[in-house]
Amino acid sequence: MNDLKNLNYGKFQDSKEIIDISLEFIISNKYEYGPDFEEKEKHYEVKKIDTSNDISRIYFDFKIQGFANPGEEYIEIDSENNILTRRVTKFPKLNKPRFLIAMTIFSVLFAVVSIPWFFLNSEELDPLYKSGKVLWIKSGEPNYESKINYDGPDAFSGELINWEIDSTDKGSYLGFIKLQIINETANTITLNIDSNSAELLASNGKTYFPTDSVARAYEISKIQNNYKVNDFIPLWGDITLVEGTEVIGYLLVDLPKDVTISRLRWIASDTVTINY
Repeated sequence: MNDLKNLNYGKFQDSKEIIDISLEFIISNKYEYGPDFEEKEKHYEVKKIDTSNDISRIYFDFKIQGFANPGEEYIEIDSENNILTRRVTKFPKLNKPRFLIAMTIFSVLFAVVSIPWFFLNSEELDPLYKSGKVLWIKSGEPNYESKINYDGPDAFSGELINWEIDSTDKGSYLGFIKLQIINETANTITLNIDSNSAELLASNGKTYFPTDSVARAYEISKIQNNYKVNDFIPLWGDITLVEGTEVIGYLLVDLPKDVTISRLRWIASDTVTINY
């Protein structure tokens, strides 16, 4: 079990409070490491802290026994100790002892049996964690609200701002799904996340498409707690992922009231289908 005792603060003892809050968030969201790493014990070290406009970016290395190189990630946290962003930017590389070379043929033969079994039984493991040819996508359950409030940095100034996204009219509401998209195998892949990046089949039998969550957001003076989504990050635009990296954010769609999402079909750079 990962805990704070596995943390090396290094020269950053003066920032212990925000480091502890950031690591507790990481530990509480370990699924974001993906299926290969989430259950492995990790030892963390703070490598760097950058602060600008009351937002601190804390860089962590995490080491796992049996892996030659550490993984890397960072957390962005504001002056009120709200977590704004978490990104895993590099995963550990596995050590390859000499005896493993002799096991290569056996491993390949075993994979022929085990990989088909894994995919045939993936529904029993986690029905919201699916793969395509190069992408793994982990989805949260769909949520529905008439509006969304969240805080996040301004793209130009970096200043933390309160944002709101409203439904288009009184007869509709917003559906939003948290997605973790992981590039497992491609050297580099670019995701063009726009209105054509996914198809969302709804309970009324119709198909809907994502809406521009960046353009739809407007500044507000105060967040309404009943509409606040604590970890909301718009999932929109062109994003390049190198092998072993990921992006996490919310996909947004306009729906008629009382209509729910029954299936997501992701089609940007790969095809992944998730049923709800």
